[in-house]
Amino acid sequence: MKKYHKIIFLGTENTCRSIMAEAVMNSVLGRRQVRIESRGLVVLFPEPLNPKAVAVLKGNQMKPAKESAQPLTQKDLDGETLVLAMTEKECRQAKEKFGETADIYSIGGFVEKPGDIGQPYGGSLAEYGACYEYIDLMVKVAAEKLLKEEAI
Repeated sequence: MKKYHKIIFLGTENTCRSIMAEAVMNSVLGRRQVRIESRGLVVLFPEPLNPKAVAVLKGNQMKPAKESAQPLTQKDLDGETLVLAMTEKECRQAKEKFGETADIYSIGGFVEKPGDIGQPYGGSLAEYGACYEYIDLMVKVAAEKLLKEEAI
């Protein structure tokens, strides 16, 4: 596996799942020489983050790295960037939009564990917490794979 200097977690709107994944990876990797960011596929303006996602992060002694959503752009992608989408569908959409040359995977595909990280929108705080727990697991498996293969 090639070495990455930036990891981007990709969701649809970059207000919930991707920001939680970004926070988890930042807590796992600490001060390593890799930038961890999150972006969205459909971000028309800098929308505020989902308050339930922020509450779940705070409950786990973490905080989001930003205050509003940001779109994924071609400038974000280079030969040293790994993009991990929350679902297979978002992965396909990103590849259609940005081409097959970028290193874009679904997080499930990257860690070789089938399953998407579904959106908890409209759910209870407990449902957001359950989503966070799954994100926490998948991100930690991804971090372990990257560290084992010295890809960061």
